[in-house]
Amino acid sequence: MQRNWLSLRPLLRGVGAELGVFYTRPHFIRPSVAALMHAAAAPKRQPGKITPKMEKLRMKFQENNDKPIFLKGGVMDNIIYRLTWVLCFLGLAGDLHLWFGYILA
Repeated sequence: MQRNWLSLRPLLRGVGAELGVFYTRPHFIRPSVAALMHAAAAPKRQPGKITPKMEKLRMKFQENNDKPIFLKGGVMDNIIYRLTWVLCFLGLAGDLHLWFGYILA
């Protein structure tokens, strides 16, 4: 169970003399009227409703076409995937060149 700082208030009341003017009641204990009005005016979404765009994406990514999930996004996913492999191998080659340069030199 997570401990809240409000559970320490009874302990802090006894230390009021040492704290003096520094211990005041925080302003964020009760929400403001504006925050309550904003929460009441927010549009309500029904649970379980899926937007048409999300439904289309779900069908695209759950399609059984023997592709891994990270390549189902299209051409750009394929380019990013291959570029990542190339950059990893270039970094590994540069690292080996650096270390073997220190060892052999």
